[in-house]
Amino acid sequence: MTDKFAKLAPMKYLFCALLLIPAAASFVAQADPGMMARITSQMAKPDRHEFDRPRDAARKPYETFMFLGLRKGMTALDVGAYAGYTSEMLAAAVGPGGKVYSHNTRRVLTRYADGYYQRTMDERLADNRLPNTVLHITGYEDFALPGQIDVAFLGNLLHDFYHRDGRDKTIRFLEAIRLTLKSDGVLGVTDHIGLEGQDNARLHRLNPAIAIELLTDAGFEVVARSDLFVNPDDDHLLMVYDERIYRRTDRFFFKAMPRR
Repeated sequence: MTDKFAKLAPMKYLFCALLLIPAAASFVAQADPGMMARITSQMAKPDRHEFDRPRDAARKPYETFMFLGLRKGMTALDVGAYAGYTSEMLAAAVGPGGKVYSHNTRRVLTRYADGYYQRTMDERLADNRLPNTVLHITGYEDFALPGQIDVAFLGNLLHDFYHRDGRDKTIRFLEAIRLTLKSDGVLGVTDHIGLEGQDNARLHRLNPAIAIELLTDAGFEVVARSDLFVNPDDDHLLMVYDERIYRRTDRFFFKAMPRR
């Protein structure tokens, strides 16, 4: 277990849960130069949205997708895409023969940030700019993609569901994601690490043990964890949008699959 996760050891159940999840080193994937080239090329495009470039270092899309086993020609689901950074990177990763569902709710697109997310997605997809990507508008209870997805990604959103909507509704949300996956499909989950005893709702963080419990209760098995987003300089006491830690939070990264 890494030093970062050892800092959370006062929670005995968390220690045990994380110890049982294989570290990323056990799941090293063979390099995919083609995927790296496609992502690098997309990053360099002059028509790229201004929202994206400052996020590249923090998001690490190539490494993220390799950990999840994403490959050319696959079908991916970006759950809660908001402005669509990950959707665009997924589009490059799966290539022209793949497909990306960039998911948002109607409420996020039209009511949040004075319509910013709708405008950004419109710009991102205008003039067939990402021909293998579709804006997929549904609620969070039914994604209407039964058994169609190879890799789904849920980035830094699980804490919002848990703290705002409660455990039961969060499990139903995760169950809806599970139903989109093929029998060998994968869900990648990242979120900002929160410590036991802290006001994680206010900090926009989540205890990793809670994430594991939610995924397990929703019918998933967490099969691997990655230290890709570990930051030992994060003391876990700052709100994630605080300029001292923004885009540099200590985050867990789990790979989960439907339990058989």
